Amino acid sequence: MNAVDPGWIALLILAPITLSMIGLCYIAHKYTEHFESFLPNCTYVTGNKKIFQHAGLLGKVMRTGSISLVLAMPTIFLRRNLIDLNEVKRFPPNTKRLLVSLLTIQIMLLIALTIFHYVYS
Repeated sequence: MNAVDPGWIALLILAPITLSMIGLCYIAHKYTEHFESFLPNCTYVTGNKKIFQHAGLLGKVMRTGSISLVLAMPTIFLRRNLIDLNEVKRFPPNTKRLLVSLLTIQIMLLIALTIFHYVYS
C-alpha cells in the first residue's frame, strides 16, 4: 500500500523544475553576452551565437545551456577542436560554478521526473 499521493511527489519535482527554469531564463536574458565574451575563440560558442541570436529568449537559453555544457565537459569539445581550453580555464570560477550547478540541478530533476513517470505509470 502506497501512503504517499503521487500528486505530492510530482509537485516536489515540478516546482523546483519551474523555479530552475525561471532562474535560467533570468540568467540567460541578463548575462548571455557577458558569458560569451569570455569565450571569443571557441568555435562552438560562436557558432551557437550565430544560429540562435535571432531566436529571442529561447535562443539565449540555448546559448547559455551550451556554455554550461562546455564548462561542465570541456574534454568532449576539446577533442573536436571546438573550444580553446585556455579560455575555459580562465572563465570566472563563480560564474562557472553557477552555470554548472544549474545544469546539474536541471539534469537531476529531469532524471527524477523520468523515474517518477516510470514508477507511477
